[in-house]
Amino acid sequence: MKQTIRWCFALSILFLLSLMPITEAYAAPQLEVKATAGFQNKIKYGEGLPLTVTVVNSGDEFSGDLVIDYSESYGIGSAKAIPFTIGKGETKTLNLALPGLSEDMAYNSDYQMFYFYDGDWENGKEIPYKGNKSIRPNSFGQDTTFFLTLTESADRLRALSTVKMVGMGGSQIIHLGQMKDFQFPTDNAAYDLANYLVIDEYVLGDLEQEQQQAILDWVQTGGVVLVGASDNTSAELGLLSEKLPLTLTDERKTLKAEKLTVFANNKEFTEDIAIFGAKANEGSRVVMKSDNEPIAAINSIGKGAIIQTAFSLGDEPLSKQANYSFLLTELIKKANVNQIYQNYGGQNIKEQMTNEVGQMNELFPSFQVSTPLMITIVIIYIILVGPLLYFLLKRKDKREHAWWIIPAISILASLAIFAYGAKDRLVRPQIQQSSFYEVQADGSLSGYYVESLLSNRSGNFTFEAENGTTMVASKRMNPFADNSGNVQAMSILNEQADKDQLTVRDVGYWSVSSVLGESNIQEVGQFAIDLTVEGGNVRGTVKNEFPFALKDVAIWSGTKMINLGDLESNESIEVNEPVGSALLVPIAMSNGSQQYMGFGSAMKAADLPKERKNSLIRMSQMTGEQKTQPAIVAHTEDAIVPVSLKDARAEMSAINMIYQTFSPKTIFSGEFTLPSSAFDIAVNTEETSGYYNQMSESKFEWFMSNGSYSYEWTIPSNVPVKDVKWKELQLANTDTSSISVEIYNVATKAFEEVTSGRFSIKENIDQYISADGKIKFKVNKQASNGDDYTRLPELRLKGEVQK
Repeated sequence: MKQTIRWCFALSILFLLSLMPITEAYAAPQLEVKATAGFQNKIKYGEGLPLTVTVVNSGDEFSGDLVIDYSESYGIGSAKAIPFTIGKGETKTLNLALPGLSEDMAYNSDYQMFYFYDGDWENGKEIPYKGNKSIRPNSFGQDTTFFLTLTESADRLRALSTVKMVGMGGSQIIHLGQMKDFQFPTDNAAYDLANYLVIDEYVLGDLEQEQQQAILDWVQTGGVVLVGASDNTSAELGLLSEKLPLTLTDERKTLKAEKLTVFANNKEFTEDIAIFGAKANEGSRVVMKSDNEPIAAINSIGKGAIIQTAFSLGDEPLSKQANYSFLLTELIKKANVNQIYQNYGGQNIKEQMTNEVGQMNELFPSFQVSTPLMITIVIIYIILVGPLLYFLLKRKDKREHAWWIIPAISILASLAIFAYGAKDRLVRPQIQQSSFYEVQADGSLSGYYVESLLSNRSGNFTFEAENGTTMVASKRMNPFADNSGNVQAMSILNEQADKDQLTVRDVGYWSVSSVLGESNIQEVGQFAIDLTVEGGNVRGTVKNEFPFALKDVAIWSGTKMINLGDLESNESIEVNEPVGSALLVPIAMSNGSQQYMGFGSAMKAADLPKERKNSLIRMSQMTGEQKTQPAIVAHTEDAIVPVSLKDARAEMSAINMIYQTFSPKTIFSGEFTLPSSAFDIAVNTEETSGYYNQMSESKFEWFMSNGSYSYEWTIPSNVPVKDVKWKELQLANTDTSSISVEIYNVATKAFEEVTSGRFSIKENIDQYISADGKIKFKVNKQASNGDDYTRLPELRLKGEVQK
């Protein structure tokens, strides 16, 4: 009986112990996730977007890391780790910003985007949860233009739906002011998918300071704000009011319909509108004026701009005018902001960096092994283990020792080959840093970089970046596997207050991994440029005001580099060089520049620095395609990118390119010729349904659907148009099989037919040049085979300055 009681007691204890894990599981956090992305669930491929994550906890407190597993685009991506604590019965909403979201993940049904780790992601246990495992936003291509609006009624800005500009593959209009319970982002990256923010009598000043600052920071990085007039514009716009290009007065005036017609590229307006009196603020640029009073002006801020009008954007009768969209198009075009419409094959800039710069940057000189040396070692080895060893052993009558001597020699030879190949890889990791920066007006640097790591061991490597510099890893692609998910297994980003940390995980022994991103460095310096072009020569001085030495300083004019030499910090150089033309022209890249990758010829280790530099020049021109000025370009071998390897010393090889555009003083005298590369050109469709996009670095190769287009050439502003007697106007390379061209006669206010592929006018040339130096053409594209490729004609002017 006692034995039975003991067994029952023991079984009871075991039963109670078996219940303990169930009790613990019941007491664990019970999380449920709801997530949304983009604006109205719309995003743009490879561009920044808002992400809202709401977490409900019906269990015990959770404290650890929330890891968001995502890719910015197909080739780049790093998971993001966020410290996260939520109490029992609590609901928390995180308003975040992602630098991009690849649509490839939407095709993977098993893809999980959110992970919770108890403690931290490195050592913690994964916590299960319910709800959204991933998100499925509607993704649009890079050529889709996003308009965000702030207005009391969407009808006031319906003309935006028919705005058409170069490279637009379509448009999306998101009326933020009409969205219920919309939370304005506090991170400017959330606005990166937007091209334009249109503010129509909206009180922006009611937003929190951080929300207003996010909009201003977005403008700094390339966003464009279009602001209309109201009774109290300055007070309504909060932080933006300090950056407005116009100061409005209480005076009311009338702007005639005829003036609006001129502003809208001769598209007819039938009613006058009311405008405010205005004066231009210091540093702003007036782009539309009537009777010497500003109607619209622009203030450039960093890479972006604020456009302000002296009239309301949404009031009638303007908003009801049939051609209002053409006026808006002209306003936006005049901002001259490099909205990325270039043909990158559907890739964003950072992904393009991995191809144009990253592939070259990942080639290390230590990869190259001397072929003659290897052949010599093999020959010596064959001689040693062959006739020489046999002769020596036979002479000593010790041939029985060959069984251990031959393996020993093989081992020694292998060790020698290994030591030679690994001499630069054993002690420290190696890093190659390549970047290109544009010098801004305030002395800051803005650009992109790639850092490639050649590891000396296996395991994790952590990079640190200072504020203003982003990081993302180039994905280590497996051609035999699905690469769309589990990004956290490759790299994880921890954002911190002072420095961000990116951990590249499970790096193989002697393997290459790359980190890239956008970088903005404040108060660095600039070039002091004082150059004059006269008589086909450029003269003056260029001074290096950066705190580091510069190599291969050159004047970048068109596709030509005029070499000036090297400059130490605070050193100047006297310039007296032939230009080969009457003026310096905007930067450009020749069509043959893709040969920098070394295709068709074997590259040596000594060629790699030059090829890295060439790839940076090409990439900088692609991102600065709309530049209308020449530039000073150079590179430094100092590691100026604020990204470093944590807890490790690495051997650094840096090539960081810097360029700064400038306007040289140009003195024209006697006869001169303006080549096609000297002009600024603008293409615009005459039809709302037309599609057109520049297809390469050449200004004259386009994708254009059938239809009618305006084709406008602007003479450089430094040409004294009023003092020039024009001798000849030449139009060449017209593809008469697919397009017909007409030239606008300013005197008769009518278009005249261009009758041949090579067209020349030698009399009354002034009749075809407007007072502000513009020459207008109409291009009618009618390709019978449906081919969108179009070669636009090139213009050249010959003239003589009158004494």
